[in-house]
Amino acid sequence: MSIRWRSAFRYPQTTFLLVGAGLGFLALVVFTGFQWVGVVVGAIIAVGMLGAWFFQFRGDRLNTTGNLLDRTVMLEHLDAISAKFPGIDMQSPWVNAYQWSSESQTAAAEIAERDSTLIPDLLEALYTVEGLAANIAGSTVALEQVQTEQYRTLTQQQLEKSCDRLQETHHQLQALRDQIVLAQLSADANASVALPDRLQLLIEANKTTLQTAADDPT
Repeated sequence: MSIRWRSAFRYPQTTFLLVGAGLGFLALVVFTGFQWVGVVVGAIIAVGMLGAWFFQFRGDRLNTTGNLLDRTVMLEHLDAISAKFPGIDMQSPWVNAYQWSSESQTAAAEIAERDSTLIPDLLEALYTVEGLAANIAGSTVALEQVQTEQYRTLTQQQLEKSCDRLQETHHQLQALRDQIVLAQLSADANASVALPDRLQLLIEANKTTLQTAADDPT
């Protein structure tokens, strides 16, 4: 059973629970005069409390249909991708992909706050962002395992396409965020009219890259 530790420690409740369990354990030990019964009972209670809390962060309990406009949900999805490929955290393609995906989510969430009519398109865009990130993770690991030159070349090309597409998505979402901010500040309604069309173009470009990767024999 794998626990998404990074996700768990994003919640302040985790820290409060650890401190509370530790203090409760010490208090019970002192109250019982440092006898072994107090130590055992205190340990059982503390472990039970912590176990129940961390149990809900099991990797297999991840909600794959969560609202990616919620930052916690998006980061949990990225952490779940990372957990599938041990050691990938130190690989530069994944480090970049994680950052681009995280910042893309931030930009999309800010756009959604300013124009709720764009939420469906923004969610679809973030699902393609997640898909591109997963492709990058898989291709990064595959590149280390594939031996034949032909398939190494194909894997490298797939990795580069996914990285380029995700980076471009990151830039475009930030640009769209800035566009809608300026449009609202200037009270120019026409300035944000093209946003839905630009989002759809972005989504279609991402889907094309994802489909190409899915059709690739690697």
